[in-house]
Amino acid sequence: MNFDVTLRTAALVCVGLSWLCPQAPAGERTYDFALVRGGAVIARDGRKTGFPSVVRVPEWVAPEDRAHLDARYYLYYSLHHGKAIRMKWARTIDGPWHDFDLGSRFTNNPTRGVLDMEADPERADYNHVASSDVHVDHTARQFIMFYHGMNQPETTTASGRKVPMHHANFVAFSPDGLNFQAPSTGIGYAGFGPQTVTVEGVTRDLCIGPSYQQAFQHRGRWYTLAKRAILSTPADPSDPWRPHPDNPFAVAWNEISEPTPRWRTDAHRLQPRFFSPAAAFLASADFADHPNNPCPGVRILSHEERLNHLSVCVLPNDHLEIVFYVKMDPDDRFNSLYRLVYDISDSDSRRWDVACDANGLPDFEVLVTPEEIREQVKAANPNFDPIDHADPVSLGSTNLFVDQDGKKYLFFAYVSEALGGAEGEGQIAALHLLPHRHE
Repeated sequence: MNFDVTLRTAALVCVGLSWLCPQAPAGERTYDFALVRGGAVIARDGRKTGFPSVVRVPEWVAPEDRAHLDARYYLYYSLHHGKAIRMKWARTIDGPWHDFDLGSRFTNNPTRGVLDMEADPERADYNHVASSDVHVDHTARQFIMFYHGMNQPETTTASGRKVPMHHANFVAFSPDGLNFQAPSTGIGYAGFGPQTVTVEGVTRDLCIGPSYQQAFQHRGRWYTLAKRAILSTPADPSDPWRPHPDNPFAVAWNEISEPTPRWRTDAHRLQPRFFSPAAAFLASADFADHPNNPCPGVRILSHEERLNHLSVCVLPNDHLEIVFYVKMDPDDRFNSLYRLVYDISDSDSRRWDVACDANGLPDFEVLVTPEEIREQVKAANPNFDPIDHADPVSLGSTNLFVDQDGKKYLFFAYVSEALGGAEGEGQIAALHLLPHRHE
């Protein structure tokens, strides 16, 4: 049963651990939301559980090749500093969600999730692996996983070529979404697993770009936004998994770092480095004075605090929806989820920038606050228990998922009021995003 409860409040509250930001005048919001399964907790494997990524299992994956004959949805997630990408499956988007582990299907051993570095002798010394972003490639009939990690230690080849250790993002492939292990482990499928590059007998996973990438396709080309919304794209869109031509062990994709007018005229005074149009907006007076800024006058600078672990959704009319949270903000003043929209209509991605709304203001809003979610969850569950239902005090990493019927969902990680967590991580739950109802 789906215990959906619709919320249509417009309060924009910024609660810190030690002080309360003044409430800003609120512009009209884009979405209302409904709780999915009454705000049920979907995943918790430790106090830093997060990074949800959801796909609908395509019809070309036979029932016997799925996590379960009835599996229709896969949810990938991880611990922030774990060694495996975990997965749950469900019959419906409302759940319930069931654990899947490679070991139960392929090895009859404790191999975890769908990509377990400790089950791979070549990758066992990865420091960590996390933040998967999974996409279904219908043309090639494969699943593509962008994932973050810190790979094998630095070394050199026989000729003295430096092979660096990367704390960045990599990519792996699977024909069924269940097994992203390397073929060399004896578990993985031939021709799938992590994309690698080998030079002089040294093999490393192909480094795609900066950390915590979230991918999307626009006009037939791959792009990713990483932390601080840094934009990257392959040098050759027809061959996105090709290593860097001059240094195969270097980062393969190109960063797009053309400063925007907002950064050149304003934000650079407080944020000397340009990261992205989104980061430039948050560091500018346009954000400080924005009517939807829950802490009026405050700017978000990409020094220690930063927009982080974002998710994306391509909208009609060449716009890109970005949902993010603010990490390492003093006193967690910005503890909600925020929505920003890019105009990506220009064929030159160096000219992409924050879109303007109907009032000519940067298209920015508070998407949802932890207070809004917590109040609705407790109202929907008279016998509320934080082990079973979400009680967020701070929101974190997200995934925007659009189902084949066009319904949009937001899977999100959060710090629990009762069970704790760290920097937006701890548990995962979900919301159904609904077009805002005009009163």
